Amino acid sequence: MDSFLRVYKIIIGLVELFFGIPFIGGLIIISHGWAPLGTLIIFHIIGLIISFVTVKAKSASIFGIVGNIFAFIPFVGMILHVLIGCVNIYQGIKNN
Repeated sequence: MDSFLRVYKIIIGLVELFFGIPFIGGLIIISHGWAPLGTLIIFHIIGLIISFVTVKAKSASIFGIVGNIFAFIPFVGMILHVLIGCVNIYQGIKNN
């Protein structure tokens, strides 16, 4: 389960970084009616549950949930997606 969580956090981090790409990420999010933000929140909740089960760090998932709630603000969202992506990738690699 630990290796699954590592890969899961790295993949979620890469998705967050993709949505942090200026104009492209925002265009995709806005054109889908902000549904990708809700989907990412659900994925971060799943990651949080897995982190509780495996007793691993939970901060990236919590930051992802809170950050995606505020990511509907255009330029703030871009910055938040990049930060959330970096934190998730870091925790996926560090795996503590």
